Amino acid sequence: MSESLEIPKSGSRPYFHVTVQDPQKVGDAINAHIVYKVKTKTNSPVFRTPEFVVARRYRDFLWLYNQLTLGNPGVIVPPVPEKHALGRFQDEFVESRRIALERCLQKIVSHPMLYGDPDLKVFLESESFNVEKRQKRAEPDTPKVSLMRSFGETISNAASNPFSKFIEVDEWFESKRTQLETLENQLKALLKSVEGVVKQRKELGGSIADFGESMIPLASAELDHGLSTHLMVLADIQKRMKELHEQQAQHDVLTLEHTIDEYIRIIGSIKLAFNARIKAYQAYQQAESDVQKKQVIYDRLNSQSKKPERLAMAEQEISESKQRMNEYHREYQDVSKLIKNELDRFDHEKVEDFRDSVEQFLCSMIEHQKQIIALWESYFEQTEQLVASSESQ
Repeated sequence: MSESLEIPKSGSRPYFHVTVQDPQKVGDAINAHIVYKVKTKTNSPVFRTPEFVVARRYRDFLWLYNQLTLGNPGVIVPPVPEKHALGRFQDEFVESRRIALERCLQKIVSHPMLYGDPDLKVFLESESFNVEKRQKRAEPDTPKVSLMRSFGETISNAASNPFSKFIEVDEWFESKRTQLETLENQLKALLKSVEGVVKQRKELGGSIADFGESMIPLASAELDHGLSTHLMVLADIQKRMKELHEQQAQHDVLTLEHTIDEYIRIIGSIKLAFNARIKAYQAYQQAESDVQKKQVIYDRLNSQSKKPERLAMAEQEISESKQRMNEYHREYQDVSKLIKNELDRFDHEKVEDFRDSVEQFLCSMIEHQKQIIALWESYFEQTEQLVASSESQ
């Protein structure tokens, strides 16, 4: 494995704690956007201080994702959330994106091949980020990418490029590709179901609140004081129950829905890693073709008894071409081996993340049901006091 793709030894990684905080809307009506504070604590010696805070907007996170993907072929880079044009300033959406961006950064700094990337250092630490970002784009060895390209467009372009015509020759990779396609379809179906549950839970909360509201005029018109009080207590409980259903719907989003959506995007990153392998293979194939062409030229010159110096030059070209071909072949093998390691890591993290997500989902459901039960118990407690009071009279 080449030095650039070497995985650091375990135990040598520095400590990182990264949070995304305090989203603020800035700019005028035309150029409005959300700015986040990215706070980092680390003991890594490459940073100037052990603790620092910078301001970053969404497109800066997207820049980081693009840079890490291009600079680390074969690595499954944790993806940023997709770009949205509608509703992007609503509180619920902003908080959901903040959590997704924070989780993305936490996974990047915990990745054995990404935490030391120079682009990550610039993103986390630089106080002149826009200047350094432009300088990196101007470097001749740095591939040009559009900073405003959304994650979805990145995946779309990857799927429609010439590499998609590549015919897989490795059964292991072909099997993994099929498994990932199946997993992606299953996750999309599951995400749709969870979104339906969240929608229905919110609608249920609204219906319960309407039910409670309809009891208030009935209670006001009721001449019997005891019955009127019963109705008012019930109306109040229905309103409070709406809040519980809305809280549960939000918990559903932050647990199951976030995890499912994240892994759909991670599969998109895996596709990009696969494309990097295909690109490496095609570079190797092109180099091999160049060797064959130069060999044909050499054989022709040799058969025609051309001057020794021309034969020596042709032989030198063959030698250089073979060296390049071997280098491309090693790179292809390195990327293939790296992707296998990355997919092992993906499978392990997937199990842990979904287990934690389901546990959090169930815990929130249990707590939600306990609160509903407590509300109904409070109804009986209040009404029993009314009954006792009326009987004593």
